[in-house]
Amino acid sequence: MRFHHYRRGFTFIELLFVIVIMGIVGGIALEAIRQYYEGIYRTQEYSKRVAEADHILEQLSKYFETAIMNSIVNLDRDGATGCYGPPEENDAADYTVAFIAVDEDSLRGISGNRPGWSEDVTVAGLILAAADANYTMADTVIGGLFPGSGLAQSAIYDSNITFERDDNSTCSRYNWDGAGGLAGFHTINSFTSTALTMDADLEHNATDGRRKYLIRTGYAFRVLDDGNFTMYSNFRPWRNESYTAGSQNVLGRNVASFYVDYNGTDFQAENNLTDRGLVWRLKVCMRGLDTNLSVSNTKTNEICRERRVHVRY
Repeated sequence: MRFHHYRRGFTFIELLFVIVIMGIVGGIALEAIRQYYEGIYRTQEYSKRVAEADHILEQLSKYFETAIMNSIVNLDRDGATGCYGPPEENDAADYTVAFIAVDEDSLRGISGNRPGWSEDVTVAGLILAAADANYTMADTVIGGLFPGSGLAQSAIYDSNITFERDDNSTCSRYNWDGAGGLAGFHTINSFTSTALTMDADLEHNATDGRRKYLIRTGYAFRVLDDGNFTMYSNFRPWRNESYTAGSQNVLGRNVASFYVDYNGTDFQAENNLTDRGLVWRLKVCMRGLDTNLSVSNTKTNEICRERRVHVRY
């Protein structure tokens, strides 16, 4: 009698083959899952950085709107201390961007009181007066915003003084280089509620019948090495104060770069632009992610956003 032997399981080779196939299928599935969740994470991080950049630009716009356009300069190029004149289009160097702003807070005054400042004033020699303003109120406003300061430490900007935008003497004109070559500014010596006395201006005399703007602080913006986008305020270039001595506030984190420029061809391609209120481009670039999902300083990974802002003075 012949006996038949039947296999009751897999051979060792067959088991190995099955295990290898399952491993390959499992690996493909795991890679697909990994890529899926990595894509979700990248999308979330991209959206978050876009939102952060837009938030920074929203804050910046409010400060740049009150800037004196001829005072906007680049400082400290690529870490080298100095003033390098007005921003130029397509200049990708790393700068601190600075300007002097008009004090609109004193224009508003305090609720229930007359405004602390009025742009329409009369000038008689070194005496400046406005019938619809209260300079004591302006002193209160400035002291509240800039502790330890006041109207007597502030200055007047004369709108009658106009300069060419491409003239690098802007650095000395607004005293960004500390050389003391102020022009168009009138520092305040003393004041009463209805009149103030200006110090003698270094280059230009104050003119009657022109708007005068009160300035109490400069502003500067720089991306630090750790990615913190920092704003400096409460410093006065006309009193030889550097932005580094001012108050510091972080406006955003993981920032790679910040650029400011305007296209002269938008304004009749003239260098001697005296128009009040030019449109400037603000550009903020955030640090992106590399292939390992780590924060990257590589330029190709940056996430950039832009905004146009009307600089009104």
